[in-house]
Amino acid sequence: MVDTRCSKKVDDKEKKENENRVSDERKGLSLWLASVFIVGQMAGSGVLALPDALLQAGWSGIPLLIFCCINSLYAGICLGRSWSILEERYDEYKGKIRYPYPAIAYRAFGKRMQYFVSFCIDVNLFGVSIVFLLLSSQLITSVAKESGVAFCYWILILALFLCPLMWLGTPDDFWPAAIIALGSTITACILLIVLIAKDSMATSPEEKIKYPPTTLKKFFLAFGTIYFSFGGAASFPTFQNDMKNRNDFPKAATMGFAFLILLYLPVAVLGYVVYGDKVQADIIDSISPSTIKSIIQVLLALHMLFAFLLVINASSQEFEEFFKVPNKFGWKRIAIRSSMMLFIVFVAQSVPKFGKVLNLVGGSAVTLTASVFPCIFYYRLCSQTDPNWPERNIPVHEKIYLIVIIVCGIVGGGISTYAAMNDIAAPESFNPPCYVNLTAADNF
Repeated sequence: MVDTRCSKKVDDKEKKENENRVSDERKGLSLWLASVFIVGQMAGSGVLALPDALLQAGWSGIPLLIFCCINSLYAGICLGRSWSILEERYDEYKGKIRYPYPAIAYRAFGKRMQYFVSFCIDVNLFGVSIVFLLLSSQLITSVAKESGVAFCYWILILALFLCPLMWLGTPDDFWPAAIIALGSTITACILLIVLIAKDSMATSPEEKIKYPPTTLKKFFLAFGTIYFSFGGAASFPTFQNDMKNRNDFPKAATMGFAFLILLYLPVAVLGYVVYGDKVQADIIDSISPSTIKSIIQVLLALHMLFAFLLVINASSQEFEEFFKVPNKFGWKRIAIRSSMMLFIVFVAQSVPKFGKVLNLVGGSAVTLTASVFPCIFYYRLCSQTDPNWPERNIPVHEKIYLIVIIVCGIVGGGISTYAAMNDIAAPESFNPPCYVNLTAADNF
C-alpha cells in the first residue's frame, strides 16, 4: 500500500524546489545588462592604448586587432558553454557559485589545474585592476594639475574612494557601475574621434606623418596590448553566474564584443593614421589641449574607476571562498577586500607606469585566461562521457579552430611576455617607485 502522506511530502518538496529555482532565475542580470558588463569592464584601457599598439605592429596591427577580437569572443563563448555543461552534469553548480572559472578547471582536469587557474585569474584580475587604478590616477592628475596633488597621492585618494565600493557582494549588487562605465566610455570615444579629426585638419600639408617599420619585438608587445584590450574572460563566468538565464551568455558575449570592436577600431585606426610615430602610449597625450580633452579625461577616469569594481569582484569572491568567509556583508568581507586593495595600491605605487604592467599582464595571464584555458577546458569537457550525461560533440572545423586559438595564444603570449619582461628590465625604462620619489611618475 502506497503511503500517500509520504508521497505528498515529496511532491511538496519538489514543488518548493521548483518554485525556488524559478524565483532564482527571475533574479539577476538580463541578456542586455550582461553584455553591458562585458563591454563596461574592458573598453577603457583599449581605447587609450590601441593607437600605440598599431604604431608598434604597423598596418598589420589592424588584422591582428580583428583576429584577437574574434578569438577572444569564441573563447568567451566556449567558457560560457563550459559552465552550461557543469550545470547540466552537476547539481551543486545550479545555484550561485563564488569560484565558477576554477570550478570549470577542476571538472576538466582536476585539483592541480584548479589551483593553477586560480593563480592565473588572480594575476590577471589584479593586473587589470592595477592598470585601471594607474590610468584613472594619471587622467585625474592631468586634469587637476593646478591642484598641486602629485600622481602618487591620487592613487591613494582614488583607492580610498573605491575601497568601500569593493565591499558590495556580486555584479548583481552594483549593476549601475557597468552602465556608468559604458556610458562614460561611449561619450568619451565620440569626443575623442572629434578631437583627433580636428587635429588632422589642423596638420599642415608640409608636415609629413611618419610610420616607422615594425620589428618582431614591437609586434609581440602590440600583441600583448591588444589581447589585454579583449582580456575580460576571467570575469565572464562570474557575470554568467549572475544572469537570469545563464544559457544566454554566448549571446551576451557576441553583443558585447561586437560593440567593443565598434568602439576600438575608429579610435585605434584614426589615432595611428593622424599622429603616426608621434602617438603616445596614452592616446589622450597626443591630442592638443582643450576643454573637451579635459572632459574626455574625466569621463575615462570615471570609466576606469567603475570598471575596477567589475574586474576585481571575481577575485574578491574567490578569496572569500578560500578563507570560508560567509556569503553576506560583514567584517570578514571588509577585511579580505580591504587587504586586496592594500596590495593593489602597493604594486601601483611600485610600478607607476601603466604601459609596462599592461604589456606584461596582457601577454601572460590575460592570454591564458582569455584564450588558451577556455578552449582547452571546453574541448576536454566535451570529450568526457557518462551514461547519465547528454552527449556533446564538437564539429571537426571547430576542433581545428580551437587548436589554432590555443597555439596562437601559447606562442604569441609566450613571446609577448618575454618581450614585455625585457622592456621592463631595460635601464631606460626604469621609473622610481612612488615611495622613493613621489613626483617621479608625474612626467607622463
